[in-house]
Amino acid sequence: MKAVLSESIRLLRNRWFYLSAIFTVLVLWMDLCPHMDMLQGSKKDEIVYLLADILSGKGNLLSLPLLSVLPCAAGVCQEVNTGVARYAIFYGGYRRYVLSKVTALLLSALLSQFIGVTIFSGTVSWITGFFALAPAPLIMQRLLLASCFAMLGHISALLTGDAVSAYVMPLVFVFTLSMFRSRFFFGAAYMDPKMWLSAKGLAIPLVFTAFLLLTALSLLLTAWEVRRHA
Repeated sequence: MKAVLSESIRLLRNRWFYLSAIFTVLVLWMDLCPHMDMLQGSKKDEIVYLLADILSGKGNLLSLPLLSVLPCAAGVCQEVNTGVARYAIFYGGYRRYVLSKVTALLLSALLSQFIGVTIFSGTVSWITGFFALAPAPLIMQRLLLASCFAMLGHISALLTGDAVSAYVMPLVFVFTLSMFRSRFFFGAAYMDPKMWLSAKGLAIPLVFTAFLLLTALSLLLTAWEVRRHA
C-alpha cells in the first residue's frame, strides 16, 4: 500500500500528467469551435447532446490514444532499461513494484482524462450559464478506453524494449483497425474505434472486457519483464 501511495504522489509531480489533462481540454475545445454559436441561447438538452457528440467524435480517435499514454506508459520500460527498477525492487520487492506501477499507469490515464473532461465541461457550463455535463456512461466509457490505450502502450514498450513504442503502438492499432474495417470488414461495427467511445450496444461490454484482459496482461508481463531484467 505504501508503494502504491508513493507512486501516486510521484504521479502528481509528473508534468506530463498535467500536460495530458491540458491537451485534452484543448483538443475538446477545438472540436467545439465549429459549434460555438450553440452555446448562447441553446437549451440544456441541446448542450448535453453537443458535449456527448464531442466526447465521442472522430477527433478523439487520434488524440485519445496519444493523450492516454503521455503520463507514464513508458515508465516501467525506461526504468528496466536504465536499471532504476533494480533499486526500487531491492527496497520494496517485486510484488509491490509491479502493483504500484500498474496502479499508477491506470490512475494516470483515468485522472488526466477525468480532469480534462471536467475542466472542459465546467468551461462550457460557465459560458452557457447552467450546469451541463455529458452522460455519465459516456464519460466512464472514455475513462476505461483511455486506460486500455495506456496499458496497450505499456505492454508494447515492454515487448519491444523500446519506450517509443508506448506512444506509437496505440495510434497504429487504432489506424490499422479503422483501415481493415473500412476496406474488408464493412459490417464489423465492433472494429470501429468510434463505436468504442459511443457507450452504446456492445461498446460497453467490449471495452470493459478489454480493460480486464489488458490489466491482467499488464500485471503478468510487468512481473515477467522485471524478474527477467532486474
